[in-house]
Amino acid sequence: MQDRSLKPSAFGTAWTLLSHEVFAGRAQLPRKVILASLLLAVLFVGHSWATTQPPTAQQGILDLSSWNPTGDGSVKLDGEWEFYWGQLLTPDDFTKPFPTGTINYIPLPSAWNGFKLDGVSVESEGYATFRLKIVPAPINTALALRLLGINSAFRLWLNGSLLAQGGTVGKSVQTELPNPSPVLVLFQNDRPDLELVLQVSNHTYRQGGILSSVCLGPEALLMAEHTRPKVVAFFFTGSLLIMGIYHLALYGFRRSNIPPLYFGFYCLLWSGNHLTSDSSEWAILSLLPGTPFVIIDRISWICFILSVPVGYLFFKSLYPQYFSTLLMRLSQIFAVIFTLIAILFSSIAFTSLLPIYYLISSILILYCLIKLHNAKIQGEEGATFILAGFLILGLVGINDMLNDFGAIHTAYLLPVGMFSFILFQSFALSLRFSRAFAAVERLSSELECKNVKLVEEIQERARLEREVISISEQERRRISHDLHDGLCQQLTGARLRCSVLESKLAATLDNPSELSQLSTLLDESVNHAYDLSRGLWPVEHDPKAESPSLEELVRRFADSSGISIEFRKKEACDSCSNEHITQLYRIAQEAISNAVKHARARKIDVTLTCTAGDAVTLSVRDDGIGRSKAKNTRGGLGIGIMKHRARLIGGILTIDDTATGGTLVTCTAFCSASRAKAHASHTTG
Repeated sequence: MQDRSLKPSAFGTAWTLLSHEVFAGRAQLPRKVILASLLLAVLFVGHSWATTQPPTAQQGILDLSSWNPTGDGSVKLDGEWEFYWGQLLTPDDFTKPFPTGTINYIPLPSAWNGFKLDGVSVESEGYATFRLKIVPAPINTALALRLLGINSAFRLWLNGSLLAQGGTVGKSVQTELPNPSPVLVLFQNDRPDLELVLQVSNHTYRQGGILSSVCLGPEALLMAEHTRPKVVAFFFTGSLLIMGIYHLALYGFRRSNIPPLYFGFYCLLWSGNHLTSDSSEWAILSLLPGTPFVIIDRISWICFILSVPVGYLFFKSLYPQYFSTLLMRLSQIFAVIFTLIAILFSSIAFTSLLPIYYLISSILILYCLIKLHNAKIQGEEGATFILAGFLILGLVGINDMLNDFGAIHTAYLLPVGMFSFILFQSFALSLRFSRAFAAVERLSSELECKNVKLVEEIQERARLEREVISISEQERRRISHDLHDGLCQQLTGARLRCSVLESKLAATLDNPSELSQLSTLLDESVNHAYDLSRGLWPVEHDPKAESPSLEELVRRFADSSGISIEFRKKEACDSCSNEHITQLYRIAQEAISNAVKHARARKIDVTLTCTAGDAVTLSVRDDGIGRSKAKNTRGGLGIGIMKHRARLIGGILTIDDTATGGTLVTCTAFCSASRAKAHASHTTG
């Protein structure tokens, strides 16, 4: 792992361009967003702009005569180290007569894989000793050495003293205990030169050797450099965790919106990968020290493998018409296969196949970039920002894969790529939310207007219904009065004249029965006309009465049906002023009719109760067979009419079976005077 630093001026210029292009609000925003993304990606992926070349070792000797620890800071011990393949040597071995032969030198940092020894390439599995002399070295200075990227185990001697150890160096996989975590060792130099002897064994990983620079420098400086990667790792891991949980919560609140679910899992997978990978210098060991590296490696690789199909699912859920379903299935199949390999096989076997998955991932990255570009061209919502963010992440991902494969030597930039992707995805999410909120506000305004109109229409409809009912009742009363005062009186007069005529002509007529039959017919007609008049508007004895008579209604039903019907009235007012008494009369008329026709009742009780001018309650109780047994009889329209009349007057209608098997119909209508009084008291209160 090599450090890469950016010039402050270059970084500031890039950020200024990015801010200007994204937020200036000028024309052709999509093109400028992508241009700014490319500038940012080039800055982060590019090589170091160091102006001075650090000293390098030549044939196992590093000259630091020009190095000042106080002013120059730390120095990387790069260059040619002595290399003894297949030997685990100690400093004592170098004090004895050494076997004759050519000393090999290997450039560090690098893997020993493929290094030629006598024309034969070195394999990844094995063990070796590295040796470096540093002359002249700073004297009487508190120094430190920082080692990282050593797969899998090592032992370090400084000037003949064992200074540090990572894992257990072994000559086989059975005797080796891998522990490639970074190590910082402090020492006080009291000699004019330094001799480093480093034993390394690797029976676990795809690459063996020293893959990152060994650093020498002042104690405080190297301690800060040792701590910084973990701080940065925890920052990015925490950010990814927060974003993952946030998007999962968004999905929990709205299950129909699938993209936040996949993006949440995508963030969680990358947070797990970063926390357990060498790109964060295994930051998880700071939280869980002593965790076996076999488990840490498996978690890291599985998170990486699963992130590929999950990321593809995120894009397909956003723009399903652009991304292939077949390719989605293939990515899932490959992810399952490589996950099983990572679990079941050794690290060397798995990592030897890892370049295949790197190739698959790179192809998917390029495919997704093309499809996102197509979505942007078609003007899909948020496609510009998603494309810009993924362009950075894709370039960073390819950089890290090539770096891990050893094809290039740059810094691991995954956190930067994920940060950029999340940033641009948040822009897209904000754009979608702002448009959604605007649409909701517009629809809410339209809905509010429609609701107002609907309420007005309902109120107008209710008013018209009440007016129609009122007109109907008034027309009933007019026809009833006309029948009572007109036709009934005329028929009564005709019957009386017929009776007088019958008595005068009784002695002279040969057949007086015909005149008697005419008198009887007139008498029945009079009774029928009176019944019609009372049915339309029972006036009892006062043709000017303002409301129909329940007593007369009960009497007529009792006379016509032969059923015992009793009426009881409990009024708190001398004269009922409830404007809904007419509708209660009609409900009572329908309830009594149903009891007579369908209930097979022998007795019916009708009660009208007024509670101190607040409400009027009508109840009709029968001792019939009940609704459950009468449900198969013809009818049903009458109950609907009763409910409709109750709704018109704002009443409460209940129809229940009684404990004795009959039916009880109850309707309560509130008095307008009591409602006005209650409203007035509520207002003054």
